[in-house]
Amino acid sequence: ELAVMIAVRVKLPDITADFSFAEDKPSLKDLKVDEKWDALAGVEFLTQDNTVTLQGKSIILVDDKYQSGITLQFVASRLLEKGASKVFGLCAVKTWRDDDNTS
Repeated sequence: ELAVMIAVRVKLPDITADFSFAEDKPSLKDLKVDEKWDALAGVEFLTQDNTVTLQGKSIILVDDKYQSGITLQFVASRLLEKGASKVFGLCAVKTWRDDDNTS
């Protein structure tokens, strides 16, 4: 819902439904930093509609919470691979836990 509200407010299309993981992404909460990226890479990132083109577009990537930042970085990298020229991350909240990237 947050992405929809932002899209309406800035008068840009919400393309959230056009991209997804092929299956539920694994929980990253208890993984070490170097294991998190690999866990996400094991799940295919899909484009639902082949008519959506990101070529040369700037994307605002909305995430509900920022914990380690790995998911946001991972999805941004996939959007760049699919042709986006820039990806800007916007997170609604930061978790209290502050040791996500220390192990």
